[in-house]
Amino acid sequence: MAVQTFDIARLTTHAVPVVPETFVAVSGMGPKDDSNGSGKTSFLIAVSLLLADPQWRLESNHGLYASGILFKPDAAGVDRAQQMPAASHGYVVGVFAHDRSGPYHADGAVTGDELGEGVLTVWVRIAASAPYVQANWAEGVHVADDASDAERAVQADALWQELGSASRLSARRMADALYGNAPRCLTYLDTPLRPAVPSLLSQQMTAMEPHDIGEALIALSGMSHLLEQEGARRGKALEHAAQLEKARDEHALALADEETVLEGVRARVAARGALEEGRHAWRRYVAACYLQAATADRKQAVGLEDKEQRVAQTRTLLAGAEERLRELTAATGLAAAAGAARQKWVDARQITEEAAAQRTSAATRRDIVRRDMAPLRPSAGLWQGTPVADARDALEAARNALYAARQEKAGADSALSQALRLEDAARQGRSGVAGQALEILDGHGISAAGLMDQLQLEEPARAQWEARLWPWRDAVVVPCGEAERARKFLHGLPGAQVIAADPADGTGGAGDVLPQGVRSGRALAGFLGMLQERMTALDDPPAAYDAGLSLAVVGGFQAPIAGRDARVAQAVAHRRQCADDVSAAVEGLSTAKSEFEVAEIEHNAAVAARDLAALEEHASTLKDAITEADGKVTVARDAEEGLHDVWERAQSAVAAHDQAVTTAKLTRDAASKAYKEQIKEHTALVRARAEIACPQWQQLWSASAEEAAELLEATDPGTPVPRPGRLRRNVEDHLRDAYEHYGLPAGVVAGVDEDLLLAQRLRAAFAEEEAAALPRTVFGEVAAPLQIRLDGHADKDAVEAARIASGRSLREQALAKLTAAAERSEHTLQALQDMIEHHVEGLFAQISEAFNVLDRQRGGDGARLEYDSVRPEGARPWRWQVTPRWKRSPRGAFVHYRENANGAQVKVHAIQLVLAAVLADAETRGRVLILDELGNSLGEVNRKDMLAALRDVARRQHLTILGTCQDSVLVDAADVCDELLWFVHASSSDAYNQPTRAWGHDADGQRVELTADWISAGRSDA
Repeated sequence: MAVQTFDIARLTTHAVPVVPETFVAVSGMGPKDDSNGSGKTSFLIAVSLLLADPQWRLESNHGLYASGILFKPDAAGVDRAQQMPAASHGYVVGVFAHDRSGPYHADGAVTGDELGEGVLTVWVRIAASAPYVQANWAEGVHVADDASDAERAVQADALWQELGSASRLSARRMADALYGNAPRCLTYLDTPLRPAVPSLLSQQMTAMEPHDIGEALIALSGMSHLLEQEGARRGKALEHAAQLEKARDEHALALADEETVLEGVRARVAARGALEEGRHAWRRYVAACYLQAATADRKQAVGLEDKEQRVAQTRTLLAGAEERLRELTAATGLAAAAGAARQKWVDARQITEEAAAQRTSAATRRDIVRRDMAPLRPSAGLWQGTPVADARDALEAARNALYAARQEKAGADSALSQALRLEDAARQGRSGVAGQALEILDGHGISAAGLMDQLQLEEPARAQWEARLWPWRDAVVVPCGEAERARKFLHGLPGAQVIAADPADGTGGAGDVLPQGVRSGRALAGFLGMLQERMTALDDPPAAYDAGLSLAVVGGFQAPIAGRDARVAQAVAHRRQCADDVSAAVEGLSTAKSEFEVAEIEHNAAVAARDLAALEEHASTLKDAITEADGKVTVARDAEEGLHDVWERAQSAVAAHDQAVTTAKLTRDAASKAYKEQIKEHTALVRARAEIACPQWQQLWSASAEEAAELLEATDPGTPVPRPGRLRRNVEDHLRDAYEHYGLPAGVVAGVDEDLLLAQRLRAAFAEEEAAALPRTVFGEVAAPLQIRLDGHADKDAVEAARIASGRSLREQALAKLTAAAERSEHTLQALQDMIEHHVEGLFAQISEAFNVLDRQRGGDGARLEYDSVRPEGARPWRWQVTPRWKRSPRGAFVHYRENANGAQVKVHAIQLVLAAVLADAETRGRVLILDELGNSLGEVNRKDMLAALRDVARRQHLTILGTCQDSVLVDAADVCDELLWFVHASSSDAYNQPTRAWGHDADGQRVELTADWISAGRSDA
């Protein structure tokens, strides 16, 4: 409804009324009797800042560009002799109200209580230093309405402070908090304060690409937030897709590496399986041979049994003869010798058994050690060679660093909390000792203020006054009549300084006038005058000198020390530094945690590696013990067999001696002859039976015949036993498969280790033996070299297979989650893009229709938009290629907007396109369009048509259009506008404009009355 500016360019502090939802023409007169230099563009800049025009980019540069609009003497053309300072800050104030939504009476009267209801006042503070732009707001009318410019300027600072900090907004939050996500104001400004870009509002359509036109139409329609929402959603979808692709690549690489490992594992598994099959086939082969031998042995046993009976009879006769012979012969000691030989043999057999037991014990303990080594290998595999002591020291150092980082984080948090309390105290005007005194005085109902908080020093006055005021920085100011009470109440705060304000009757001394450059919220002319009188300002270096006390206070403060804004700025800077310290401490703590975790893993790996090495050494010792025990067993067995032979020879000697007795020779000869004949026949039968080798086969089988028949599935009578030759070939086949799986085909000798060369020779010898003959080489001997190697790989293969299976499972689970997330993101993005595309295409169709209607209403031959959606690929922006076309003749074709044509025609269609976009948007109520240099280069007919169209669209769409008009356009604009604003800068020697004039009509009388007193304040002709 109205705008007021303070220290904005050359504009005055007089309020300027704005008739909303109309076309407002803006013009004036400058020093050269034309509109140039009148200040109209400065006013439009102020309005665009008030409404947070997106082209100011407040969210990214925090209003840095906007600071250039502040009053500057050089820019205003002020003579330096006048010594006018540049403005350190200024304000733009706007009053807003709903259309007829306030509590007005039907007769149009407005009561005093109701006047401020339904109304909102927005203040925007622009500063020359950070923060460059801040905003605040309050319900009701809160404006500066004192009689003079100077009084209104002082009043403005006080009103800004009264708004407080609770609702204060930063430049980044200002637009969304006050006006929502759709732009409230769209402008073209002919100003160097911000980067210029081609714009439909600037009527520079031919300089714009089709996608720039599409983007501009979307912005004019208030739908840019949809594309921002799509961009954010697309960013998430791209992030999910990138994560999925990376995970798939890593999974493929891991699979290739793992497959190489698993090929070796599977080959060794296959070799183990082949050996196991071969071992089973060997058992079947031995079982078949044993069953055949047992059948033949039983047949031999029938004849041998009868022969044994005959041998027994003759042996009895011979034994009797021998017994008789022994009785007749004297003992020769042969029996004792045979007994001694037998005892030695028994002792040797015991030694053999003990050596075998020692070997079994060592092998058992070695297996236990190997089992204990298996769980240590995964952790030991992570060891990087660091000694355990060094790893323990590194772990302790990392733990100490983590503790120090936590302490540093706690200290930074504490410092930030203290800085926040100091900042809050500064914002409330209760800093330092003065703040403590103010708390006490407030509790006793005494209105007091901090001296330094309510003083304001202009920049030229700082050098003289800051040194004078420094000793009193903790002083509080109380009303003159309350000074004595204040001193009593502050008795518990030693050192508190109390300054009594000037008396209310104006007898404060020093002329009751504040020193030049000093502003005070309290009446302190007396105090400041006396302070100026007592303390002389010195220059090099800056200082204040009290001759009576011989006291000098050195000045030269870098930052202002007086004024709440200055104190708040210092507190904010300190708080930000503390916040940066907290961020650094958080990062340090995160790093310390990561380093502690790495040190802990390395320490565990070092311990595991040390324990594993000890176990491996123990296993090696046991292996040596087993080897030594094997040697002892061999030696003992050889000794046992030798002593057994000695014993047998002693026994034979005894028998031979008995038979040699001459006294029983005849009887023994007869018995011996018969016995020999029977023995000969018996021996033939025994030899035949021995050739069958049934005991050897039985020993090799080491089980019963029933178990052999069960293994061969020949338990039923008459079931044939498999042929041993075929079974032995199965054994050889499985042996060959096992060695080939391990990578050692038959006949290969180059590069083969010694143990496997032995295995090759054993396989060759095994293959040359006959299937029916008792084997000289058994399966276990041939398989042993390979079996030993496979056993050595067993634990590692199990660990590797388990590790790979676990890793694959985890990666597949992660891939499943990432795939699901990527699919959800893509589906959501597709749905959102479909919705936006449908919505925007409908919008462009409406704009095209309105574009055509406006062109024909103007007398043109028709116009339209051609548009195409170019959906984004990857992170590129969504492009809407929009091409305006219009006819130059009734029967002509639609011409591209960049076809050679006069500039006026292009500008006409650019304005028509802007208005068409506004007409197509149903949510334009309350928006503002600002068009600088309106109507330039347009012919008379086109200019009138465009101005009338601006008026009609503003009324129809409840849109406020502010357009600057040069002298050539003003007459036509005055005929159609609902308000004319006239800015006057009479002379280049004047620092400021004259009060802005306004002609207009607002049908809402209550709305006019709401701001009438404010607008007329300070105007001599009002």
